[in-house]
Amino acid sequence: MSASAVPPAAESPSERSAAGAAPAPGRGAGTPLHREHLLPGVGAWVIGVAIGAALGLVIVPLHLGAAIALSAVSIVIAIVLLISYSPVLEVSDGRFRLGRARIDVTELGEPQVLRGEEWALTIGQDFEPLAHHEVRGWTRSGIRVEVLDPQDPTTAWVASTRRPEDLALALRTAQQQSRRAA
Repeated sequence: MSASAVPPAAESPSERSAAGAAPAPGRGAGTPLHREHLLPGVGAWVIGVAIGAALGLVIVPLHLGAAIALSAVSIVIAIVLLISYSPVLEVSDGRFRLGRARIDVTELGEPQVLRGEEWALTIGQDFEPLAHHEVRGWTRSGIRVEVLDPQDPTTAWVASTRRPEDLALALRTAQQQSRRAA
C-alpha cells in the first residue's frame, strides 16, 4: 500500500496543519527522518558463521554432540556480536544519533556527501584526529558534518553510510525544522 493511499481519516490534527506552518509540538516524535543500521556485508556474515563453526570443529574428536552444540552457540554469539557492533545512524527529534553519540542538528554545519576517492582521503590521508568518527570498512561512502559549537573540541562528525544523500537530506530537513521552531 503506497503512502498516498492512506485514507484522510487516518491523518492526525497536526498533519492537517497548513502547508509551510511550523510543525506542531510532538509531530513526528519517535518517527525518524533517517534511520540506518549499518550492518556488515555478506562477507562478514560468512566469516562470522565460519569462525563459529570452526570453534566446534576443534572438539569433534572429543564428542560430536558437544562439537555441534559449541558450533551452534558460537555461530549465535558471532551473529549477535556483528549486530551489536553495527552502529545506528538516526536523525530524529532535532538530534543526530551516530552510534551511542548524539548531537543537536542546530550545532552542525552543512553535511558533505563523500564517495569514492573523497571518502578514502577523508578516512585515510586527511584523517581528522579531533573529529568524531563512526567508520566501518564495509562501506564505500560516508558523510562529514562540521560541528559549529565553539565550546565543543570535536571539529566534525564523520560517518560511514550506504545512503549518504538520504542522510544529508535528513540533516538539512531537521536543521530547517529546528530553525522554524526557534
